[in-house]
Amino acid sequence: MEVALKDVALGMLGNLGIIGEVTVNGYDRPKVGNALYGAYAQDFPCADGRRVMVVALTNRQWENLRAATHTQADMEALALRLGLNLALEGARLEARREITALLAPWFAARHVEDFASSFTERGVTRSEFRSFKQAVDLDPDCSTDNPMFSLLDHPGIGAYLTPGNPIAFSDVERMAPARAPALGENTDEILTEIGYIDSEIAKLHDDRIVAGPAA
Repeated sequence: MEVALKDVALGMLGNLGIIGEVTVNGYDRPKVGNALYGAYAQDFPCADGRRVMVVALTNRQWENLRAATHTQADMEALALRLGLNLALEGARLEARREITALLAPWFAARHVEDFASSFTERGVTRSEFRSFKQAVDLDPDCSTDNPMFSLLDHPGIGAYLTPGNPIAFSDVERMAPARAPALGENTDEILTEIGYIDSEIAKLHDDRIVAGPAA
């Protein structure tokens, strides 16, 4: 199996319709920040300093979000004022700034715990934004509970969570992650692989052109 990171990125451009938009319509999709292109999604700061991202891609998600935040009447009034049918995802994208302005005070007045359970019960699609430290400290997917990760001791640095291959194959065992090599650890091995003989490698060391690992 061969996977190129750029091919993954370009494949996603195609899957998201961006290549088609450029080719067929000559449309260059603009930046929308943390908004969701084509529908509605936005992150909101809460009273406890945490941030929550909500998504209303489908009409059901939109209705669930309105109901959970008790903003049905406000959203209906907004739709009338703008002359838009907010049941359509494209209209929600167009009105994203106005929708966000209506929802922002609701989130700003509440802690995440104040609405987390009701959002789950109502089927609101949402997730909390985390800093990198919060992800490492709190997210079970960023821990040894995830078979991609191992806790490895790296020379001169210490132990920390180290990822292996993110791709899991059904019939092939996942390769365990390897520690980072020390500087110069593989010098002789690499020189041998590219064709140097032992005497030549020794001379390179003697002349201080290359070096092995520090003591």
